[in-house]
Amino acid sequence: MKEIKSIITLGRPMDLSYPTNRLIVFVSVTLFALYFAYLLLTAVPAAEALSIAFSAGIALFLCWAIGREVDPAYEWSAFFALPLVLAAAFYYVSPDLLSLLFILLAMRFLNRSTGLRATVFDALMLISLGIALFSNGVYTGLPLLLVVFTVDFILEPVARKLLIFILPAFAALVFSFYLFNTYMDYSINISVTAALLVFLLVIFIIYVIIATGKDIVPGDSKEIQPDIRRINLARLCLVIFIIINVLQKGESAFVMFYPAAFAIAGAGLYHIFQNIKNSLVR
Repeated sequence: MKEIKSIITLGRPMDLSYPTNRLIVFVSVTLFALYFAYLLLTAVPAAEALSIAFSAGIALFLCWAIGREVDPAYEWSAFFALPLVLAAAFYYVSPDLLSLLFILLAMRFLNRSTGLRATVFDALMLISLGIALFSNGVYTGLPLLLVVFTVDFILEPVARKLLIFILPAFAALVFSFYLFNTYMDYSINISVTAALLVFLLVIFIIYVIIATGKDIVPGDSKEIQPDIRRINLARLCLVIFIIINVLQKGESAFVMFYPAAFAIAGAGLYHIFQNIKNSLVR
């Protein structure tokens, strides 16, 4: 296990001795089972129902995991988004799970919640995911990765990182444009509803940053001390990623990324609830 951890640092072990970890596994599996049964009852073919229900369960789990990166100091904060995802699972089509995984790993790369520096293999894995997203029409992944790698380099200027992380990401972006012969539409396509959702996302993330202050927790490993600058920058990168996609694709972007958007909203709602509770106690 230690040998794997020295190669891949972005993975976080799922310790089921923690009540919150057991709870998210139970909720995800329960959603999968209920949704699968619901789809079968509505005459959806079994194979299709299995795929949709499985995606819903994974989306719920990824929402929780992203929520833990958004607000790492408060473990119950990530659960406030789950009712929103549960409702959305029955209303929207399945979100883009690859994008959600990319978002989760990119945030871990930058905020170092694992307590370890990312390795070359981690960077190559993120670049590969970025290329895969590019081929699927999500063109913002690789540019976001360039920002993440550059910010990481600025915060800890190690000369080799400029060559090992930033330049390959830039080369992957150029390669993707050439390989997929893509024309990027820079026109803005946003409705009043989408604009309101973007506004709320910005308000929620600002509120989370203010409410949490410098509240952070040690990473999984003690190798690196936590850094509130990295946590805040990872939060902002997530919001920017969602906003740019909404500006390009309108409300349909929320269908692709709603678990990540709800992770931000859930963290904001958690701290609003805590402030109201504290004011009532006084």
